[in-house]
Amino acid sequence: MSTSSKYSALSQFRRTLGATAAMTPLAAAVIAALHPAGPAFAQESRQQSGEIEEILVTATKRELNLQDVPHSIDVLSGIQLEQMGAMDLEATMRALPSVHLTALQPGQNQLTMRGVSAEVFEYTRPALVAVYLDEQPMTSNAQQVGFRNIDIQRVESLPGPQGTLFGSSSLAGTIRYISNKPRTDRYEGYVQGRYGTTTGGADSYDLSGVVNVPLVEDKLAVRLVGYTSHDGGYVDNVFGTSFVGNYDNADLVEKDHNEFDVDGGRIHVQWNISDKWSTLISFTAENTSAPGAWDSDAALDDYQVTRFHEEFRDDDWTSTSITLSGDLGFADLSLTATRFERDIVYEYDNMTYSQSRDYYNGNYCPYYGSYFYCMYTADFYPSYIFNDQFQERDAFEARLVSKGDGKLKWVAGAYHEDFTNDWFYGSAVPGLENTTMFYYANYYAYYYGVSSNYYNNYMPNPNIEYPLPVTNRSWEWDYTQNEKRTAVFGEIDYDLTDNLTIFGGLRWAEVDRHRFELNLYPAGLVPFGARGDGGDGSFRSDGSDSDTIYKAGLRYDISDDVMVYGLYSQGFRVGGANSQRAAASGVVPQVYNGDFLNNYEIGTKSQFFGGRLTVNASAFLMVWEDYMQGVGGDVWWLDGTVNAGEAEASGLEVSMHATPIENLSFTANIGFFDNEFKDDFCANFDGNVNLGCVDENTLRRIEAGMTMPNAPDLKAWASLNYTVPNVLGGDLWFYYDFAYQAESWAGITQIRENDPDGLAPSMTISNFSTGLRLANQLDITVTVNNLFNQDGFTYIWTGEGSSADTFGSDRYQRQRAQHRPRTVWLTLKKGFGSL
Repeated sequence: MSTSSKYSALSQFRRTLGATAAMTPLAAAVIAALHPAGPAFAQESRQQSGEIEEILVTATKRELNLQDVPHSIDVLSGIQLEQMGAMDLEATMRALPSVHLTALQPGQNQLTMRGVSAEVFEYTRPALVAVYLDEQPMTSNAQQVGFRNIDIQRVESLPGPQGTLFGSSSLAGTIRYISNKPRTDRYEGYVQGRYGTTTGGADSYDLSGVVNVPLVEDKLAVRLVGYTSHDGGYVDNVFGTSFVGNYDNADLVEKDHNEFDVDGGRIHVQWNISDKWSTLISFTAENTSAPGAWDSDAALDDYQVTRFHEEFRDDDWTSTSITLSGDLGFADLSLTATRFERDIVYEYDNMTYSQSRDYYNGNYCPYYGSYFYCMYTADFYPSYIFNDQFQERDAFEARLVSKGDGKLKWVAGAYHEDFTNDWFYGSAVPGLENTTMFYYANYYAYYYGVSSNYYNNYMPNPNIEYPLPVTNRSWEWDYTQNEKRTAVFGEIDYDLTDNLTIFGGLRWAEVDRHRFELNLYPAGLVPFGARGDGGDGSFRSDGSDSDTIYKAGLRYDISDDVMVYGLYSQGFRVGGANSQRAAASGVVPQVYNGDFLNNYEIGTKSQFFGGRLTVNASAFLMVWEDYMQGVGGDVWWLDGTVNAGEAEASGLEVSMHATPIENLSFTANIGFFDNEFKDDFCANFDGNVNLGCVDENTLRRIEAGMTMPNAPDLKAWASLNYTVPNVLGGDLWFYYDFAYQAESWAGITQIRENDPDGLAPSMTISNFSTGLRLANQLDITVTVNNLFNQDGFTYIWTGEGSSADTFGSDRYQRQRAQHRPRTVWLTLKKGFGSL
């Protein structure tokens, strides 16, 4: 092991020992029992002296110094995450200038990088940002996994297209979580407890522990990580009545009802088979429960909503991986197989839509005698949305990385992935069998399923059962998406001179896709259009796409400490197919193409004053061609996807780290962005799609020059850290950071000029922490998240406003997911073992 690697590993473990923990009775008991002394922090003494600290990253599939990577990359270390008190996805992404998180609640997360985004939430279209845990792909678009930052070594943010190495879902960038791995040469670990109080909210706590055990010295080791946490609520469900006043939520009124519980763990087993071969087996599991509503209604007081159904979201996932690594002499071989499984179950209140629908259709039913309108009436019964979703991803990657310090360096590999996403989604009406809707639904079931008549060619539809089975599902959607991806990729670097390097890469990929979709309205009755022709209302599509993307660039070392580079890179997403029914209407095409992003970037990485000052900067222009856009007609079964046109994103990213005096460090990240659509994109009220707004009757969605959603034009983060050594036998440290984000479109994109409520205002959030790190490996920390109790949010939902307008209500016009109020944490952490 090299000296720098040894110090890096030593530093990381000491850092992991060094920051936060909260006092619970269990934590206190464990801490009292564990009290061995430990040596001082070697790496910290290097930081205090201002000596250059090498940051190693694996973003290019090989281990490199961050300052040697010729593209934009940001890194958050484990100690930074602990000092920030950043345990979740929201707090982590706040410190990365190129990343924007739109989050309604835990688990319902969409990531945007460099502002490349066409819609606020995209559930069925491919993701724009890839997410990895070590070598394991875990991307899930609008439902990105929210990792708990326990025993995390670092987070790497790779803005811009990363398609050559990371594939289709990294069109705008990639986020990588790197966990700490087993050590075969030492026994070590810690336990940590945290207790938090939230202004105006309920208390929180968590307990975590890590232990590293060498089973056979230098050969076999296991690292175990476990954690459980409870985040108290801060949103109140207050009393209210439905729009027509036929029921209320008195039995659901509750203060601080949005709780969040996480139980999880990780197991790593490292086996050094020989001097040249090793294997790493990892298993991670996390179970989360998030009852209650996480948004608040602007018509009420802050942190207040009115819900008529007991909402919840359960999100459980597991990830298993095995990596075999070997030294072939000329190259390092890595074979990695991973499996990811995820279950998502939730129920949300649906009062606003159901009452508006019942009001509208109920007015037509008695006066026009239309079976269509009568069937879509449910007599103002309560209603809720349900979802039962399962994802699984099997992936395999084989990779060769060249060895040595010659002029030519290269990476080559192959990748295969099999991804399945199953949804069972819909709306439910308790007591549906007693409604007008169910009565007329049975009429249709008899008319099309039993009788012989002209409209169905005198032949009953065998897919319709009469009488309909009793159900509370007024609509259900059964959706299966399966994609098999195969790719080969490679990158090379060649030193033309001692200072000038040329590099390039490519990725060829083929995607075979299958899609199945079945709509029933209500359960047991196929939709209109499929009843009379004997169909079952399902849609099936099979197809394949293949393409090649490229990367090329130059790097020039002005000196040992200053490097400049130029980069061209591409990203892509695969296309797909819309339902035959939607395509037959002319609203959407049968098949839509994939979209491509071309990135042009120049940058510099530099260090000055013996490493006391690091300044990295990059400027970029990205052209997004044929971007995918979701569209819908007057009815839900005409929804689909089209290629809408062109968009552009440009900007400047700057990061700086400075240690101006001993024991004081300053870090700042800032991003300036200019993102806009270049083409008009409109859908008429009658459901027709036009790439151009043709008249006043057009439902405006996008105009040329309009800013993309989820794309603030400025985002900044800065931190200040000061250590006072030799206080009470340890080191006393102080930390402060603040994050700023400019305003952004965070609501629905339709009719923006008439929907200013879809604009999220600018926001600033600060954190402060202080701690005492003792020589016996006991750390005491106090952290204040959202120090000044500032309001802010990244998501606004205005889609229920039209339903509320039906009844002249000011409720549900502007619902936003406000950040957690000021929370003060007390943390105790006790380390044990040798370093």
